Amino acid sequence: MFPGFGTILNSLLVFVGSLLGLALSSRLPEGLKKGIMQAIGLFTLLLGLKLTTENKPELLKVFFLLVVGGAFGSLLRLEERLSNLGGKASEFSKGFISASLLFTVGPMTLMGCILEGAKGDSTLLLSKAFIDFFSSFLLASSLGVGVVFSALYVLFFQGSITALAFFLGEFLKEQAMANALFIGGGLMVLTAFKIWGFLQEVRTLNLLPSMIFALFV
Repeated sequence: MFPGFGTILNSLLVFVGSLLGLALSSRLPEGLKKGIMQAIGLFTLLLGLKLTTENKPELLKVFFLLVVGGAFGSLLRLEERLSNLGGKASEFSKGFISASLLFTVGPMTLMGCILEGAKGDSTLLLSKAFIDFFSSFLLASSLGVGVVFSALYVLFFQGSITALAFFLGEFLKEQAMANALFIGGGLMVLTAFKIWGFLQEVRTLNLLPSMIFALFV
C-alpha cells in the first residue's frame, strides 16, 4: 500500500456512508432521527471532555493558538463561506463541522497518519475508515448533506499529516499532539452544544485553524 492509501479509503468510505445515510434518511421516522442526533451530541460531548481531561496542554500556548487561529479563521470567514455553500446554512455547517471533528480529532487519526506516512503501516487508518463509514451513515441520516462534504476535510487534514510524516518522519512532538487534542476536545464540546441547538452564534469552524496550528508549533 502506498502512503495516503488509508486516508483516501477513509475519505471515500465517509463519502459513500454519507450518501447512503442521506438516501435512507426519508425512511427513518423523525423521532428516531431526533434521538440519533441527541445521542451524537452526547457522544461528541463525552469524547470532547475525555480529550480535554486526558491531555495536559501548555495553557499559555493554547491561549495564543486559539487567539491566532481564531483570528485567522475569522479573517478567512471560514464558517460564513461554508454556510453560503449550503442551502440551509445552519444545518449544512452543523453537519459538516460535527462530522469533520468526529472523523479527525483523536489519537487514532494522528497516530494512524504518522504510522502510514513514516512507516508505511496503514492498519490503524484502515480500521478507522470502517468505523467512520458506519458513523457517517448515522450522522448523514440525522445532520444532512454537510456530512458528505466532511469527506473532503478528512482527505485534506489526514492527507496533510500523512504527507508531512512521509517527508519529515515522525515530526509531531508529544506536547504538540497534547495541545492539539486539548483544543480539539474543546471544539467538540462546543459542537455538542451546537448539535443540541445552543451557542449557535459561536463560529466553531473559525476556531478550527487553532487545532491545526497546534500540531506544528
